[in-house]
Amino acid sequence: MAKKFSVLLCLLFATSMLLSVLTIPQATAGSTTVYVDPPSIVDPGLVPGEMFNITIKVSNVSDLFAWQIKLSFNGEILNVTRTIYPPDHVFAGQTYIPLGPVIDNVAGSVLVGASLLVGDPFNGDGKFVIIEFLVTGQGQSVLGFVSGETILLDSAQADIPHTTVDGYFENAAPPPPATMYISPERIVDPLLVPCSNFIVNVSIANATDVYMYEFKLGFNSSVLNVVDAELGDFFPSSVTPQIEINNPAGYLWFSAELEPPETPKSGDGVLAIITFHVEDYGVTNLDLYDTVLKDEAGGSLSHTALDGFFNNIQLAKLYISPSEIIDPGLLPSVVFTVDVMLDDVENLYGYEFNLGYNTGMLTCIGIMIHPVLNETHFTTNMMMDDGVGHLWVKVTYYSPASPITTFDPVSIVTLTFMVDNVGSSPLDLYNTSLTDVNGDPIPHEAIDGYVQTLIRDVAITNVVCSHTWAYSGWIVNVTVTAKNLGNVSETFDVTAYYDSSPIGTLTVTDLAPNTETELIFVWNTSDVAEGLYTLSATASYVPYEFNTTNNNYVDGTIEIRELIRDVAIIDVYASPSEVYVGDIVNITVIVKNEGNVSETFDVSVYYNDTVLIETQSVIDLPSGEEIALLFFWNTTGLTPCNNYTIRAEASSVPFEFDLSDNVFINGYIKIKLVGDINGDGKVDVRDLALVSASFGSYPGHPRWNPEVDLNQDGKIDIRDIAVVASHYGEIC
Repeated sequence: MAKKFSVLLCLLFATSMLLSVLTIPQATAGSTTVYVDPPSIVDPGLVPGEMFNITIKVSNVSDLFAWQIKLSFNGEILNVTRTIYPPDHVFAGQTYIPLGPVIDNVAGSVLVGASLLVGDPFNGDGKFVIIEFLVTGQGQSVLGFVSGETILLDSAQADIPHTTVDGYFENAAPPPPATMYISPERIVDPLLVPCSNFIVNVSIANATDVYMYEFKLGFNSSVLNVVDAELGDFFPSSVTPQIEINNPAGYLWFSAELEPPETPKSGDGVLAIITFHVEDYGVTNLDLYDTVLKDEAGGSLSHTALDGFFNNIQLAKLYISPSEIIDPGLLPSVVFTVDVMLDDVENLYGYEFNLGYNTGMLTCIGIMIHPVLNETHFTTNMMMDDGVGHLWVKVTYYSPASPITTFDPVSIVTLTFMVDNVGSSPLDLYNTSLTDVNGDPIPHEAIDGYVQTLIRDVAITNVVCSHTWAYSGWIVNVTVTAKNLGNVSETFDVTAYYDSSPIGTLTVTDLAPNTETELIFVWNTSDVAEGLYTLSATASYVPYEFNTTNNNYVDGTIEIRELIRDVAIIDVYASPSEVYVGDIVNITVIVKNEGNVSETFDVSVYYNDTVLIETQSVIDLPSGEEIALLFFWNTTGLTPCNNYTIRAEASSVPFEFDLSDNVFINGYIKIKLVGDINGDGKVDVRDLALVSASFGSYPGHPRWNPEVDLNQDGKIDIRDIAVVASHYGEIC
C-alpha cells in the first residue's frame, strides 16, 4: 500500500510540473453524453446472489483530461462489488491516475474516476468503467448519475458541458392479484320497491397491465332485471364493449378490450356501470363469475372476484318510544313511562327482549304487557333486577290466537321508571327475538332509547397570567378557561380581577355542553401601583344552576414593579469564518446595560446553540454603557463538513425588563473537510486539479493559492498533494 501511494504521489508531482509549463487548449463545445450500457436491465431471474455488470460510456466528447462519475442505486437490492477499467477505456495506453472506487453500499453509491498524467486528451466515443453489481434483494432501482458529482474536465481543468442518461434495473416479483368486486357490496334498502331502478358498479382494484377483461354477473331474475350496462372509467371511452343481457337466465355478460395505440391500464377504476330494475321484493346475490383479465400479450392475469348482495324486504322493528327524553324536569322522585313498540311485522306468534338501563339514575317500578290487536291468548314471563339495571320480558301466543300482522306502530309493553338521580341512561334493547307460528325467527331490527336530565352548570376551571411579575405600564394577558359542565348550551359573563379590582368582563355565548373556551383579558397596568396582587375570575350564575361553588377561581399572584433592569447582547462577530479543525476563531461579543441601575452578570458563548465555548463575567456595568468581550475558540475535536452557529447569551438579572435581547445569534463558522480546497464539501478531481495547478508556488508567486497550502508551511509541494490524494473520495 505504501509503495502504491508513493507511485501516486510521484505521478501527481509529474503532472503538476507538466501543467505548469504547457499551454493547454480550451475544450470545444459539443453534445457530450454520459450513459449506462445496457440502459435497462429487467430480469426477474436476477435473484439475490446473482451478479451482473454495466458499462459507463461517453459519446461525442472533446479534449477529455479527467473524469469522475458518481452513480446512485437502491442499496436495499443492489451492492457494488468492484469497478474495472476495461482494456479499451478512454485513457488506455496512456499514463493516467485511477481514482477510487469509493463504494457506499449502505447509502447506495459508487464514486470512481481517472485523470491523465502524460498523453493526449481523449476525443470521440469511449468507455469509462465497468461496474460489477451483486443482487441482494428484489425490486426496482434507477442507476442514476448524481448531479454535481459526475464531472468531465478538459485539459485546462474547465468543466465539459454534458448530459447524463440514467440506467434502470428491475427484478421485482410479479404484482399481487387484482380484485374485481361489486360496489356497493351490499344494498339493503326497503325503499327500492318494485318498478324502481338502482345502479351498481363492477370495479377493479390493484390492477397491473390489463389489456382485456370479461365477466358474468348473475342475479335472481324474479327480483331483479338488468336494463342497461355501460363502460366504466378504467378503460378509455373510445372502447366499445361487448354486452349480452339475458334476464330470463339471470345473467349479464360483459367484455372489453383495448386496441393500439392504447397502452395497458393499471390501478383502480370502474369496469362497468350496471342499471338494475326491481321486479319484486326479495333477496339475491350479485354473483361475479367466469371472470377474465389478460395482458397485452394475451396472458392471463391473476385476480380474485367478490360478489355483491341485494335485499329490499322491509324489516320488522322493535324500538323504544319516545326514542329520546331530555327534560330538566326529570328530577329525583319523578316517575315517567316509555313504550316498547312493534312495527312492520307479519305472522308474529311470540316475542322476547332484554333491556338494560343505568340503575344509578333510574329504578324500574312497573312492566305492563298489552294485548296487541286485542289478542289475549298469550302467556307471559318477566324478570326485573334493579340492582344491575336489567329486565327481561317474554310473551308466547297459543291457539286459538291469530298471528299478529301490523304495518302500523303498536305498543306491546309499557315500562314505568322513577328518577333516582340527575344524569343520563340508555334504554338498551338487546338479545331480542320475534318468532312466527312455526317458531322460526322473524328478521327485525332493535332500536334503543335514551333518557337524560337537563343540567345547567358553568364553571371557571383555570386562570393563567402571562407574567409572574411586570413593570408598571406593561400589557399583561390573563387567560381564563370557562367550561360548560351541564348538558345544555349556555350564555354567561366572565369577569377577571386583580385583588378586588376588575380587569374586565367578557361574554361567553352559546357554549356547548361539556366544552370549554379560553378568554383572554388584556390588562394595561399603567395605573396599577407597585405591589403584589392576587388574580381571580368569576362566571355569572345561570338559571337553576346545579353547582355555584365552581363559578369562582383564584390562581396565583403577579408583582408589579417600577425599577427597570435590563441587559442585552447587541452584536456578535467571529473571524475567520472558514477554518480547518484545530484552528483558533476569535469571537467578539458587545454587551450593553439598557436598564437604569448598574448590573453584574455573565456572558456565555456557545456553538450549535448548546455547546459552551467560554463564560466571562461583567462587573458593575453602568447604566447605558456597553463593553466588548473577546473569546478564543479552539476548534480541535470538531467534526469537519459542518457549519457551527455562534450564539452569545447574557444571564438574566432579577426582574429583567426584556429577555428577548439577552441572546444574539450571528452567522456561523464552517469547518472544512481536509483536502476540500474549493469548499464544495467533497474531495474530488477538482481539488486534485487545483493543487496540481499551484504546485511549486509560494507567497508572491503568480500561481500562489493560500487555500492549497494545507500544512501552512508557506509553499505548495508534495506534502500538500499527498493530503489531497489521501482524502480523495471523501464527502460530507
